[in-house]
Amino acid sequence: MVVLIALPNFCLADDDPYIRQLQDLAGQDDGESQFALALLYEYGGQGVAPDPDKAVALFMQAAEAGIPTACLYLGIKYENGSDVVRNLTMAGNWYCCAAQKGWAMAQFFLAELYKKGKGVKKDNLLALAWYGLAEEQDYPGAKEAMMQLTREMSEADREKVDSLRAGIRNSKVDCSKL
Repeated sequence: MVVLIALPNFCLADDDPYIRQLQDLAGQDDGESQFALALLYEYGGQGVAPDPDKAVALFMQAAEAGIPTACLYLGIKYENGSDVVRNLTMAGNWYCCAAQKGWAMAQFFLAELYKKGKGVKKDNLLALAWYGLAEEQDYPGAKEAMMQLTREMSEADREKVDSLRAGIRNSKVDCSKL
């Protein structure tokens, strides 16, 4: 029999020591623990009932602590309007957060937003640069997307893309200015 104990911030099953430790570490601004708790609240498990609002709050805390997977989760949530109000600009910002840390899926999703001009200004050069970074990691679909965009570009634009990609790779991108 599982007994749920309601606490002010968390719902624990039989006061599980693992959950308690995650809670304590998350309360100390440990991003990895915030992310782990967010996943528990997102999907349920370990005696934790799903709670979308707590999951989003914890994903936010983890993302702000620099956890790229949390950034990716938030990008997906904002793009799809899952447990948050759909906001493609926010999706782009969160994808950028993960993309600049090398997450190929986020690089691909950000490229898609640039290609379509959704949530960000349409920019095929930036789209191609981000697709290129995702393709370097063999992300599915990135090579095909690159080939399609490259066919539509002049040689001068292709050279600009190489420069953009190098700039992205070698420096931080200000995701708040997408």
